Amino acid sequence: MNQENTPQKVLLIDLENCPNQINQLQNDLTAFSQVVICYAQNNSKIPLEWLMNLVTAVNGNKLKIIKMENGGKNAADFGICFFAGMLMQSFPKETHFVIVSNDTDLDHAVRLLISQERTAERIGKPKEEQKLAKDNEVTPPLKTYCLHLITYSKNRPTKETTLLNSIKNKFKDSQTTVEYVFKQLLQLSAINIIDSKVTYNDAKIHTLASTA
Repeated sequence: MNQENTPQKVLLIDLENCPNQINQLQNDLTAFSQVVICYAQNNSKIPLEWLMNLVTAVNGNKLKIIKMENGGKNAADFGICFFAGMLMQSFPKETHFVIVSNDTDLDHAVRLLISQERTAERIGKPKEEQKLAKDNEVTPPLKTYCLHLITYSKNRPTKETTLLNSIKNKFKDSQTTVEYVFKQLLQLSAINIIDSKVTYNDAKIHTLASTA
């Protein structure tokens, strides 16, 4: 294929919203003519062996990493909209724009690009998938209580009410945390409750307890 006749592609990444996209950066730099990353606060890390390639991409103006000066909920969104408009003016009309974000508000930017006779799309997880991922997340309180169940494996609550009391004693400062831990134990099949009697899935409890 003649690369000169291949339409260019621009990638704009909402790193605040899709932090794992950083893991695809090496491939993105190969697939796209221009990559723009916008973020407000992010602790993403990259392998040291990437540094030379990334420095080359930045110096060659192929990669832009933009930290928004004023952080906030929509700071990265505004950055993406700004650079989408700027790059629309500097790239050929046939350029395809891809926005990586789970934020559906950025669909407005996609529609504006399309209204200016550009092709554009947003790539992100549907809200249902985002909720499922969040619901299945192993958070510190859940891990803490699973470790507690392992430590006291011979003295675990056998009834639903005593299990709830046990969780309450572990997290005295937060009723919300108590309800969350109980719900997650059920949802992730670490426990099973039939007629108010509790049974435990040891394999699942150990897995949750060992999750980083």
